[in-house]
Amino acid sequence: MPQPGFNQRKPIIVFLPLILLAPFKDVAVKAQVPERSEDTYRWNNREPDARFKADILVVVAHSDDETVIAGYCARAADQKLRVGIVWVIDTGQSMNGGLNRVGPEQSASLAAVRQIEGERSAAVLGITNTWNLGGSDTASQNPLESLEGNDHGQMLGRMVRLVRLTRPEVIITWLPEFVTGENHSDHQASGVLATEAFDMAGDPTAFPEQVSPATDPGHYMNRTEGLRPWQPQKLYYFANPTHLDFFTGKGPEYNVTDISPTRGVSYGEISGRTVAEHKTQFGSADKADWVRDPVRFILGRSLVGGAATDDVAAGVVPGGIPFQRPPGYIAPRHAQPVMELGDPWHFYRLFWQAHGLDSLFGLVPYEISLTRGAYLSIPLVIDNPLDTPIDVNLSVRAPEGWKVSPVAPAHVPAHEPRYYLRVQAASPAEVRREWQQFTVTAESQGKTIGTVPLRVQLAQDSFPQ
Repeated sequence: MPQPGFNQRKPIIVFLPLILLAPFKDVAVKAQVPERSEDTYRWNNREPDARFKADILVVVAHSDDETVIAGYCARAADQKLRVGIVWVIDTGQSMNGGLNRVGPEQSASLAAVRQIEGERSAAVLGITNTWNLGGSDTASQNPLESLEGNDHGQMLGRMVRLVRLTRPEVIITWLPEFVTGENHSDHQASGVLATEAFDMAGDPTAFPEQVSPATDPGHYMNRTEGLRPWQPQKLYYFANPTHLDFFTGKGPEYNVTDISPTRGVSYGEISGRTVAEHKTQFGSADKADWVRDPVRFILGRSLVGGAATDDVAAGVVPGGIPFQRPPGYIAPRHAQPVMELGDPWHFYRLFWQAHGLDSLFGLVPYEISLTRGAYLSIPLVIDNPLDTPIDVNLSVRAPEGWKVSPVAPAHVPAHEPRYYLRVQAASPAEVRREWQQFTVTAESQGKTIGTVPLRVQLAQDSFPQ
């Protein structure tokens, strides 16, 4: 007879422990006789995959940006240099509009077309290793808006990963500077990301999961990546502004009228062929003679010495160099109140200092291009290091025809390193080709604490500020 209170459902009580214990018993057996060999773990010591090694890594924003320096890329191929391309913006997913000169495709369909156009353009140059960071297009001239809209930290991690994967000696990218012309925020942002990756890829504490050995490289589900830290040696910039005078003496220059010894045509014609692949933007006409201007670079940094105008590949050390830590950001220390031009120009001054880009200071005057009839916004930042608050008055000298909005006096607290103001002005309706000069002056306690010049160029079309 069963005892009172005893559960009568004996089959469940008897067999459930057996069901639960069986898997644990199996695990215990596997722990005693491991299936995973120590030799498999040593796979982490294998050499990096040579198929993806790049001598030069080109980092640009959009899938047609490589055409700007295609003449040099073709020359590099003749020198047996391996070139890879990273596109920051994923036209295959994020571009929801644009001009299509050859077909009816628009929106996501046009985006898919342009992705293939970029790959075909790279193939003209013999470049097969191309990657995309998956960013979204930003209709702006402010690089900070592009970085914010594309999750700066996530994109930087992807950029560092590709530098470590491709192990380039040289990185070439868009100039991180505010320059009149197309001045796309995504162009500038790609230069910012490439510069940051140049200084971070060799640091094993930056995105350390990328340079940690895989737990079980012979099996699935590894969470760390097994890459190696990598320090690039030279960093070059290019741009396509409305004026080219600031390039002189800042880096090497390559004539596209030179004949490629392997193809028997000029580098300009090869460049034209890359342009011709982007039919949705440039149409179906022959582009062989489109490219006549030299390819001009600005040397950002060289960790192996040499002159600014030396060849891009000059002085590189085979096998790589040790990590070299960048100068880093140092907070300015002002004894008296100071007014300066604000973001994005303020950001760039700090950015150049942090990354040792001394050659970019004073390279281009403060300038901007706007569409006629648009509003100009002049951002300002005031640093008040004093123990007492200050009152600041702004005065604006504007070109004829501009309507400047009134600016109220500012009361800046003590020990305030970043107090923000701005001047706004409506532009005249007509286009003026000449530079138009603005000057903003700040005064406090009877003293001038800053004068900001900004030259403006009005154009038929321009990205929003």
